[in-house]
Amino acid sequence: MFASLAGPSFHILAIALFAGPCSCHATSTHRWKSVEDGAHPYLSEQFFPGLFVLGRVPRSSEVRVYLGGKQPSLGEEVLLVPETQTWVELRRTLTELLRVPPLEPYQSDWALFDAQGRRLENLATLAEAPVAFLILLGQWMWPAVRVGFEHMVQDVANGETAVLRTLSLRPVIFEVEHFLSREEAHEVMSVGETIGLVASKGTMTTADRNRRTKDAQFRTSRQAWLDGKVSPLVGELDERVANLTRVHSSHNELAQLLRYDAGQFYHAHMDWSLLADYNDQEGEWLHHHYGHQNRMATVFMYLNDVEGGGETVFPKQGQPICFPENLLGGLDMNNCKGAFTSSYESCNYGLKVKPSLGKVLLWYNVLHSGRGDQNALHGGCPVGDNLTKWSINKWVNMKPFDEAPAQFLSDHPALARFGWAGDSDACQVTFTNNAASGADVLWISEDGQEHKVTDLPSHASRSLQSHEGHMFLVRWGSDSSNVVTCQRPSSAFVAEPDHQLNVKGGLEL
Repeated sequence: MFASLAGPSFHILAIALFAGPCSCHATSTHRWKSVEDGAHPYLSEQFFPGLFVLGRVPRSSEVRVYLGGKQPSLGEEVLLVPETQTWVELRRTLTELLRVPPLEPYQSDWALFDAQGRRLENLATLAEAPVAFLILLGQWMWPAVRVGFEHMVQDVANGETAVLRTLSLRPVIFEVEHFLSREEAHEVMSVGETIGLVASKGTMTTADRNRRTKDAQFRTSRQAWLDGKVSPLVGELDERVANLTRVHSSHNELAQLLRYDAGQFYHAHMDWSLLADYNDQEGEWLHHHYGHQNRMATVFMYLNDVEGGGETVFPKQGQPICFPENLLGGLDMNNCKGAFTSSYESCNYGLKVKPSLGKVLLWYNVLHSGRGDQNALHGGCPVGDNLTKWSINKWVNMKPFDEAPAQFLSDHPALARFGWAGDSDACQVTFTNNAASGADVLWISEDGQEHKVTDLPSHASRSLQSHEGHMFLVRWGSDSSNVVTCQRPSSAFVAEPDHQLNVKGGLEL
């Protein structure tokens, strides 16, 4: 299908824009006619915010820009702009022409790609491309085009081509058959059984924390985190995912191996983090760079066939994108005609995909602009009686996964956009060590892991800024204290010589 896109390269750049009134200084205008160009095979009946498809007319210097990757109507006005001589001038022209808003702190700049997801970074490579894709997010996202459309993705595994088939446009979902073999699936499951699986846990929203919601109320699977150290195959799959998504493997999180036994489920949820749901958790905002570092894509691998239940369900499939002109999102982005959430527990609505050994689903959790996609809501349906479902999650982030957290910026636009409410659960905790030897203070995270946060010398005190409900203990070598909890606005504890933590000025805990 790609051979048909070949043709003479262009050297003089002219760009046409399918849009309404524009303040650009165009040299001429005319009405669009149905003339095929390099973009033609990739145009859709749907509009995708943050995506612009550039197509060159064969045997011509004219290059057109299709807003949202959408096929225009006959007679729609086309604006032409003068040629550009340098890459810098081209970027400036496109930024002005497409009215790209100024970048916010921590936001990535837009980028251009060819039809195989390779970056175009100079006029020469652009001249060789019959079609190019400008994506505001700055990372490659396969265009969905239409249900049933197939991309031939080159060099995914051992030089082989994978067929990426569109399942949905709202949200964007693809499938790939035979992404991994039966032997590979069995090896990964065996690795998981060897290292052991634990109950699945995640980061609670502010509302769920206030309600003291338990993970088991909405997810009942078991999980294990896998990297290349536990098996070379896991490292190979990591690179295979990067080859499929065309996003560097440094953006990938560890593989999350999941096992669902009979009746187990995961209610509908998002893989991306809506900051409005964490409006008083500063750490979440900084980790996610004010919304500019998020899980842009999910690659979900099925490791076995499941005869009954266990489907992946997308309950909002087919619903509209509310307020598409709002490129970065905000509050009430799910409140427009045709948008609704029928149920987080039910599997009776939307698109359901049956588990099939070796199949992979790739879906995008964000729009091409970087805004989170409300329609990417998804869940795992209960597994049938006497059955088991094995799968792997690979999350792909907008930026490298180990990117350092942001600094707090009191004037960042996202604070107002997502309703920052301040660190209302802040809690100061103080420890005093009256024992004869020094110790360590450890914080216990939600998954039960212990993390050293400070040392605590004998007859000394240490104060920490924490959050209400955070749990701590003090450890002297192999001897540990009782566990204590920080209560707003502050808590103070004294470690006695018998290694018991008491409330300062209060009773023994």
